[in-house]
Amino acid sequence: MKTASKPSSTVAKKPARKPLSPRGRGAVPAPPDEDRLLRLFAENMRVVRTQRELSQEALGDLCDLDRTYISGIERKRRNVSIRNIQRIADALGVDARVLLDPTLARPA
Repeated sequence: MKTASKPSSTVAKKPARKPLSPRGRGAVPAPPDEDRLLRLFAENMRVVRTQRELSQEALGDLCDLDRTYISGIERKRRNVSIRNIQRIADALGVDARVLLDPTLARPA
């Protein structure tokens, strides 16, 4: 007596990945040099905030941004918009250019 063989289960194939852009967006971290302004802003913001003796939460309250967003900026995890740069600068009582000053975060 012949037995019927079970049909092999089909494994769903994953869709082919889209080719990466020339800069590798979404798949590869950006080169360190590309994030230099992000790092500079984050370091300067922390320096000014600590000089003003403000916690991240207090700064967030002053500029109406969440404390976790402020933390993400200082940890260089957030790409800050121009509007939020202005809000942070106003809350810290400095010109926005101060937060991008390359000599501020460097020790003398």
